[in-house]
Amino acid sequence: MDAAIGADAVMGVVEPTGTGVGGDLMAVVATHEGVSVLNGAGRSGRRTDPESVPDNGHGFVPSVGGWAVTVPGAVAAWQDLHGRFGRLPWPSLFEPAIEAATEGAELGATGSRLWESSRDRLDAAGSALYFPAGTAPAPGERWRNPALAAVLKQIAADGSDALYRGPLAQAVCESATAAGGNVHIDDLAGHRSEWVEPLQVGLGDHELITVPPPCQGTVTALAAEWVHDRGLLGATGDDAGVEAAASMVEALDRAFAVALDCLADPAAAEVPDYDEMRLRMAGAPRRGPMPLGPGTVFTVVFTAEQAVVLTSSVCDRFGSGVTVPEGGFVLQSRGRGFSTDLSHPNAVAPNKRPYHTIVPTLVLENGQPMLGMGVVGGIMQPQGKLQILHRVLGGASLTAAVEAGRFRLIGEGQVTTEASLEPDWRAAIGAAGYELVDTADVIGGFGGAQAVLSREGTLTAASDPRRDGTSAVIGITD
Repeated sequence: MDAAIGADAVMGVVEPTGTGVGGDLMAVVATHEGVSVLNGAGRSGRRTDPESVPDNGHGFVPSVGGWAVTVPGAVAAWQDLHGRFGRLPWPSLFEPAIEAATEGAELGATGSRLWESSRDRLDAAGSALYFPAGTAPAPGERWRNPALAAVLKQIAADGSDALYRGPLAQAVCESATAAGGNVHIDDLAGHRSEWVEPLQVGLGDHELITVPPPCQGTVTALAAEWVHDRGLLGATGDDAGVEAAASMVEALDRAFAVALDCLADPAAAEVPDYDEMRLRMAGAPRRGPMPLGPGTVFTVVFTAEQAVVLTSSVCDRFGSGVTVPEGGFVLQSRGRGFSTDLSHPNAVAPNKRPYHTIVPTLVLENGQPMLGMGVVGGIMQPQGKLQILHRVLGGASLTAAVEAGRFRLIGEGQVTTEASLEPDWRAAIGAAGYELVDTADVIGGFGGAQAVLSREGTLTAASDPRRDGTSAVIGITD
């Protein structure tokens, strides 16, 4: 847990397009005592007036500006996770991130590209902060953020109160409200993470565990179970492998339709239980719209005693574009997950969590942690994870499963594929009635995965070459 929190804090420095102290966090943790799930999502402001919230033209809240800002939950989640599972002193967790922000850290190639392509989302303060020379830092260039270093020092010294109470909390609220939002000081002071019952589904000798509603982990679970029930999850061979490809697309199509209809904050709306949503899969419409797809940052750490699967995010690249200049960070755009249809369970409302895309996922094998994985990229998360799980269960090495070509369902019956996807998979998807389109520039692309596999006492790790991440085996000595 210490490693996961420390790494996540560093990511907020070196990849601010994806995550940071202005975002949310979800985590799945497995120990010898069982599995725990933390929902570290923030809520809308208590003063939110649903009637006054604008629409983005697609039935959701706009992703840029104050309306998209919800309370950032990541820092409180760090403290809750450390309090339950951490071992090192709290201040030590932030030393690497503080060093990176102070001394600078070299930017990766993908990070630099995403940085440059996202400049139009930022307000004036954000443009000054992240584009001081007029362009994004180039690959290999060192990026420094002294204001964020100071915030991390405050968090190291004072814990989560540094963000949720006091001068920094006031600065967050002033930035949000100046941009038209409704997050106020009492919203920050009242924020709490929530330990929730894991969403668990059986897949024969395996069990998939993820975060329950309002998170789209439900999509991962529904789709995996649909394919498994047809005997195709992990199926290999010419006929079965091809049939599995078409089945996965159909399962995801149906699961997203159920999610769009049902997923909402269960504390603020009536949400069907998983069994009811599973029953709805058979009658779910196909070739319908998809949720809008922001991005994330993913970290997974396995040891002999603990598996931590952690995802954090500011939602869209550079979040809402609303910057807290005193803190050197942006505020997330998670409020864009709310529907503007006020009759919908996921309708925008005061003090409510929106439909949430980040879904860390753990797979058990015969009751023991086997696979911890995540795929950054909004609606690509359930899709990428299902494809990786299918390949691993079919006997592929973890690296091969992560690097293999992928498909992406993009909605309205359209699917795009990477050139490296097996031609017979592509043909099967087309034969199943889906329109194959070339959209290499689709927002989020085909995701970026990180995963750890534990089998027969051996750990292997893989990090997706589609992104700047890496994997490492670290030996620890007393």
